[in-house]
Amino acid sequence: MSLPYNRIGRTGPSGPRASRRSGAPRPLVVALTVLLLHAAPAAAGVSLFDQLATPDRPFFLKLRTHRGPLVEGGVRGTFWVDGQMVGKVLTGADGYGYLKFTARTTGTFKLSARTPSGEAQARLRVISPSQPVVVMETETLLWKMLTGDRGERASRAIRQMAASFELVYLSRPMGRRAARQLVRERELPERVILTGNSRRQFEQLVKRGVLIFAVVGSARFTAAARNYSPRGYSFEKSPHARRIANWEDLLNQLKQAGDAP
Repeated sequence: MSLPYNRIGRTGPSGPRASRRSGAPRPLVVALTVLLLHAAPAAAGVSLFDQLATPDRPFFLKLRTHRGPLVEGGVRGTFWVDGQMVGKVLTGADGYGYLKFTARTTGTFKLSARTPSGEAQARLRVISPSQPVVVMETETLLWKMLTGDRGERASRAIRQMAASFELVYLSRPMGRRAARQLVRERELPERVILTGNSRRQFEQLVKRGVLIFAVVGSARFTAAARNYSPRGYSFEKSPHARRIANWEDLLNQLKQAGDAP
């Protein structure tokens, strides 16, 4: 993979704005509570975020420096892709550092971030612009695993889904580690776990050239994606999504949409 120019600094997008709306649906509250209870405490050091992109479309690599749960700004860090350094950053007061990057070829690459106080790893997935992507809300995934489809049947349906589509998990920032643990414990397909659940996240994916074939999640999740994906699926009643009964039903509806073999 040829590497683009390196850029030193913190130039980049601001994080997604937190929603001021309250009163989340009860299933979502349950899932968020479990995610927070099972999330490993953050040690001093650096956090790095998975990324999804398409070739020749610039985007921002992102890291966050912290001391325990508190942000730590003014820290110098470096980004690495498959063992090769691609740039340096100085984190801002909010602890975040961004580096503009352009991938040249498709594939899965190992991301690393290094600072004087630690190192972190993540995954960079670069796909063809024509590859259909299904974005799945991890809170909905956890909720259904806890209350309904707990066994091999659900895991098998999701693995079959990942064989036909590029499956991407989307989690709230505080639940990212717990989401990764859930994926491994349930033997679900290992895929990138992106953070955020607002319209901004879907907008960024579209700007990167990602074809969002469908989204799967809560009513709020599918509503946020309504202008960026032609299909939404939810276990909840929603004006912006088709109702699904179980994971097999979701798999069948996705295949009936015509783009899956």
